[in-house]
Amino acid sequence: MSFRFLELPAEIRDHIYHEILSCDNARRLPADDDSPASYHFDLAILRTNRQIYHESKKAFQDNIFIKITTPWSESIEHISSEGRVPMIAVGPAAEAYKSFHLWIWIDAPGVPSRDAAYSMLICLDDLLAFTRMWRFSNLTHGGLNPHLRLKLILQDPHVPDRKIPKALQTRLLQPFGLVKNLHSFSLHGERVLPSVEEALKKEQATPDPSPEECLETATALKDAGNKSLQAKDYPAALQHYTDAFAAIHITVSGRKRYVYADGYYGSELTSGTYAGERSDYVRLVLRVKLVANFIQTYLKMQEWEEARFWGRRSIVLFRASLTGREGDDLEGDFDTDWVWAKNSAGMGFPARNEMGKILYRTALASRELGHEKEELNLIQAAAIYLPNDEVVQAEKRKRLDDYDWFG
Repeated sequence: MSFRFLELPAEIRDHIYHEILSCDNARRLPADDDSPASYHFDLAILRTNRQIYHESKKAFQDNIFIKITTPWSESIEHISSEGRVPMIAVGPAAEAYKSFHLWIWIDAPGVPSRDAAYSMLICLDDLLAFTRMWRFSNLTHGGLNPHLRLKLILQDPHVPDRKIPKALQTRLLQPFGLVKNLHSFSLHGERVLPSVEEALKKEQATPDPSPEECLETATALKDAGNKSLQAKDYPAALQHYTDAFAAIHITVSGRKRYVYADGYYGSELTSGTYAGERSDYVRLVLRVKLVANFIQTYLKMQEWEEARFWGRRSIVLFRASLTGREGDDLEGDFDTDWVWAKNSAGMGFPARNEMGKILYRTALASRELGHEKEELNLIQAAAIYLPNDEVVQAEKRKRLDDYDWFG
């Protein structure tokens, strides 16, 4: 059965156009956690007939697009892969596109940027991911931004000389407050509001938190999470722990953790709680403590799969750092699979006790899920790392006595 689309009320047709052509609805989730999202706009509707073209074009123009141009082709790949910033178009298609609200031009003194320019097009909702990625890159490579020039060109692509509303100007420009210490920065465009420009430049002039400040903030958030955990407010505890990771430049997205700005943590701390310690050491210890707390929270919530996932992930990475052994098999031969744990028992590595807690708590999750041999191996390893923990030692003895060695 067919119907005449153009006989539908105009407001319903407009709603359908926006369903098809808006950035929100065109966004596609990635196939895996390591890839960025993508966009698929069904532009075939624009070719239906003249009336539908003019009606649907308005819906497409309601999107806020941003164009990024640099003289370095590898930068486009870095933005997409490292920053996981979704691209709408790249290369000649992006370079030819004119209906953008903001043009981001990045180059360096002495680079012939106009001779070889590489562009990508993104949606407004992905702009903050781009500026965060840039911030992380600068923190990792401290000498990056002083060599870069940034030019922002603001425009209304549909009505020349029309002032862009303050709320939209703020959304387009304020994320660049994260981009600091540039060789030069300039802002151009029709009727940029002085208040928006002033707020942006004020934020750019505000230094990034020092490693001392980042670590102190993360510690305070971890402690707040512990209080929420004790109060049985488990969602609040998880949020505090997630925010603590973010304070030390580690983002948590579902089951993935992305570690940024390693180069920012390498000096001796000169003030605060951790004065005299190396910042990378303190950060590592905090990371392990936060993982142990995540697992404990999931155990309290009886979310056994999440507790086991977070524990196994950390254990496998830790084992690989000691032995170079890849793979996630934690149910290997009882007599040989935990030789690495025995051999590392005398090492003075950071967060030894917290790693023991991760092993034990992951064992509890494995038990609930019926992974008996994995549980036994994990408890044996936990007992190596926590030799004075009476609960863990008693659990080890009990499990060894109960285990069906011939089953």
